[in-house]
Amino acid sequence: MNKKMKCIVCPIGCVILVDFNEKTKEIMSFSGNECKRGIKFIKDETTRPVRLLTTTIKINSVAHNRLPVRSNVPIPKEKMLEMVREVKKININIPVKAGQVIADNFMGLGIKILSCSTFNS
Repeated sequence: MNKKMKCIVCPIGCVILVDFNEKTKEIMSFSGNECKRGIKFIKDETTRPVRLLTTTIKINSVAHNRLPVRSNVPIPKEKMLEMVREVKKININIPVKAGQVIADNFMGLGIKILSCSTFNS
């Protein structure tokens, strides 16, 4: 299978043409990458694509109604929608600090959900 993929590892944003076996995920050939990081990106993206989860949750505050949060590690892309649905159910009280763990071992996957902002009121 031939596929064009845009590398998101660095600002260059190379468009890489990849030929891979759809069943085994084995990369047969690729071209278009400007750096070695593109090779790792293509291997990871074809075998196990991951992304950081970033979203907002409800916060009980007079001044703010949403708190930006993120996962501490990239999560499997196929779990993203399910995890966003679950994290949106979280509602916390202030105060909260940037980097504070909002949920530990989220969905039993060993992933932490972290606050991205500090709100005192």
